[in-house]
Amino acid sequence: MISYKKGNVDADLVFSVMKTLVERDDFEKIFIVSGDGDYYKMVRYLIDKERFGKMLFPNKRFRSSLYKRLGDKHTMYLYSVKDKIEYLKLKKEKGG
Repeated sequence: MISYKKGNVDADLVFSVMKTLVERDDFEKIFIVSGDGDYYKMVRYLIDKERFGKMLFPNKRFRSSLYKRLGDKHTMYLYSVKDKIEYLKLKKEKGG
């Protein structure tokens, strides 16, 4: 039988972000790639402090319903980002 250990990834991420906010001021926005609702409270705090970029969801199946409250301004799916990057790359290659 294989057993998997659950780490404290959620808590570690929240701690790292909050530590960064307290100790440093050399960044504009924080972007998070996840759909986990455990980060919602931190995301709301970062939005209130105007330090949040976007919550980037890996896919539509694994997205907490909590993030519907944020709207399009603070959320995006990774495939959308990929499409925009590819578009900009093609545009640059064509000289536009």
